Amino acid sequence: MDVLGRESEVDQGSIQVVRGCPCYKVFGKEKLCVNNDEVLEVEVIEIDPSLFAFNTNKDAMEKERASEGNICYASIFVNHPDNKVYCISQGWVLRIHGKDVPGNDLEDALQFLSTKDLTDSAEICSECLYKFILTLGDTFADLMTKKEKTDEVKKYVDKFSLKIAVKHSQMDEMMRPIGTEDEIDDGVDHFAFLREYLIQLLDQQHSWKALNQALRNTNEEDWLLKIVEMRERLARLEFQFYSQTLQLRDIADFNLMIKMLQYVLKSSAEILKLNEEIHTKILSKEFTEAAEKDDRLRHLATYATYSRTVEHNFGNILQILSKL
Repeated sequence: MDVLGRESEVDQGSIQVVRGCPCYKVFGKEKLCVNNDEVLEVEVIEIDPSLFAFNTNKDAMEKERASEGNICYASIFVNHPDNKVYCISQGWVLRIHGKDVPGNDLEDALQFLSTKDLTDSAEICSECLYKFILTLGDTFADLMTKKEKTDEVKKYVDKFSLKIAVKHSQMDEMMRPIGTEDEIDDGVDHFAFLREYLIQLLDQQHSWKALNQALRNTNEEDWLLKIVEMRERLARLEFQFYSQTLQLRDIADFNLMIKMLQYVLKSSAEILKLNEEIHTKILSKEFTEAAEKDDRLRHLATYATYSRTVEHNFGNILQILSKL
């Protein structure tokens, strides 16, 4: 899987630059462009998107075209005014199977395939972009069989759920990191990879339950006990989410997969709602004053920043998979 480069901060205006391209293919040692169903062998020059920082619209991007016809930057941009995707090095509109690639489909792919907040430039796996657009994009919905869609959706959920676990284990101060995104490949044993994360979620449930009892023993107020109970429930819901995604891997029937996805979406929606409630409560003056006096509330207080990562990742799951 070829992730082409690193994310950089670019002021994009009416465009969004993406490092990666659904029409860029690697076959053995050959690097090809298959835009508009043609096959062109290309010489790839990887250029960091930050070099396009001063180009804030389509007209400005025109001057970035390569001087030779076979040069490929493996980078594209979404032009929001016409909802089309353009090749930076050649300037042409991206087309797959005779249809223009819609900009909103491309942005949906970016949102679903990355755990990062993609407000500026982005990096993404080119092959992943291609498969996502064909699988979940409305424009190409009739080009894949139900079995093909089933297989691809399962892969997306598999990989994205693992990315969420990696990200959350790195950011949650109550956890130990379980690995990196680079360790997630097509052959990874998903349950083995998630085992430590699931154990830590169970440990969190026990920790919050113990804290709840400790606060009761010192006669703390009900509103504070409620926040701790919500954190315990959040850990339980996330454990439930991963149990559902692991079950999804064994489903071969498309209709059954859609039904199972409804449970995944329900869990995601509950996680989002609960996460927002917790975030609001711990930012209140009432809680802030309590946390300053009681060190037992330290882990609750630090959740404010982490909660936005939870919101972003589970919001992506909810928004994209609900299209199915």
